[in-house]
Amino acid sequence: MSKEDVATEMSFQLHSAARLLRRNFDRRAKDHGLSGSRWQVLWYLLRDQGLKQAELAERLDLAPISLARQLDNLQQEGLVERRPDPDDRRCFRIYLTERAMPALELLGGVAQQTRSEALVGFSPTEVQQLQALLSRLRKNLTCEEIECD
Repeated sequence: MSKEDVATEMSFQLHSAARLLRRNFDRRAKDHGLSGSRWQVLWYLLRDQGLKQAELAERLDLAPISLARQLDNLQQEGLVERRPDPDDRRCFRIYLTERAMPALELLGGVAQQTRSEALVGFSPTEVQQLQALLSRLRKNLTCEEIECD
């Protein structure tokens, strides 16, 4: 197999693995009326409360309008709240509510179960290597989009 064929196959496998990971997670989360996209929003907010909607959309690599719809739904369910930005009247900052914590715990368990299944047979060192390689791959692709030097 040529170097180009190996790289092409790697790209297809990476895409397929990401799709399968999302599908397996969503299948488990669906049993609880939740989804992977909601988990991502809640998880990012757990790590960094008070993000502006545009900042959160950028971190999630979503169009702001797509995120707005998700936030509308999460707000209606009482899982997040929008608070006016004290420095910019045009913006809102997004915060988790107490009602989000049980959903986060549940989704965290679903995520752990999904990862455990996906990583069967991987050593802790291999998991760290995989994480480092994927992080580097993402950085390369992000730099390409923003034209890094």
